[in-house]
Amino acid sequence: MEFKSQRKKDILLYAVDEYIRKPQPITSAGLSVKFSDVSTATLRNELNALEQMGYLQQLHTSGGRVPTSLAYRCYVNDILSSNKIDINSLQQVKDNYEVKSVNLISTLSSLAKRLSKVTNCPTILVQHGIENLTIVDIKIIPLIQKDALLLVETTAGVLDDNLSLGPDTDRDACRDASSYLTEHFKGQTIKYMVDNVAEVCLKAGAQMYQFKSLIDNVTLALQNVVKTKLDISSGNTSKLLDNITSSEYDEAKDVLSFLEDGDEVINAVTDSNELNFVIGEENENDKLKGGMMVSAPIIIDGVSIASLALVGPKRVDYGSLAAALKFIISQAENINKKGD
Repeated sequence: MEFKSQRKKDILLYAVDEYIRKPQPITSAGLSVKFSDVSTATLRNELNALEQMGYLQQLHTSGGRVPTSLAYRCYVNDILSSNKIDINSLQQVKDNYEVKSVNLISTLSSLAKRLSKVTNCPTILVQHGIENLTIVDIKIIPLIQKDALLLVETTAGVLDDNLSLGPDTDRDACRDASSYLTEHFKGQTIKYMVDNVAEVCLKAGAQMYQFKSLIDNVTLALQNVVKTKLDISSGNTSKLLDNITSSEYDEAKDVLSFLEDGDEVINAVTDSNELNFVIGEENENDKLKGGMMVSAPIIIDGVSIASLALVGPKRVDYGSLAAALKFIISQAENINKKGD
């Protein structure tokens, strides 16, 4: 909805900002501190107009007003369009950012945990699209007790999984199979390798027959690595609950119960092409209609490999969430450049 009056919009944005910081009902007297050049009567008229427009609502007939989902949407749009990023929150994320693992999945999980820690909101990481990454190198490293470690270096980082080796598979076989697979699938996607490895090995005939069981196990491991996975980091969720009002308690409980159903969570996390806030009734999932979700794709080397999301009540520090999520996404984009 367009605002014909800039003052009306300024009043709304200030009112929402104040309500996020300290959840006290919005009144004309409270607004007069900021808008000292506007009479209380005029401010009261502006609040009445904002209520009629659907941006504010009264919980009690004689009380002040509180923002609606539409008001939060206006507030978020203003943050995103004017790039009002909370510098302090951005620095806090940077101070908490430390990823030592070269493993791609571990790195993404670590990013999600740090995001949850900084924002106090549950963080959702849905891994998908890994199969579209391009292979750089494949190594099968024998371990003790006839197990092995599969390392697949991609253009976005390293993927790994454990393998079971047959009784006749020795270190030389692992080395030869690694070289063969790298030679034939370097520059191809993981999906291409999974779909075509059997045919490629069949054409190789006796050269690869002795590695058949090993290659079969590699294929199974890759199928496990690339399948859709859900990782939820609760972080300091208790702090989130400490800051809610009594009227927000049931909504917060719904948001937390939403996290208990993995399929619902995966379906709700949007795979958008940019940072995306969904607030209140905009959510398709009923349990989130009293809250909000902000999500964004994790894109590495031009491939969307995951969706990262935060959920919480409607009254959250949207500027801080946007800053934190943008920083995490930028770090993910540079994962494959670390150490260059």
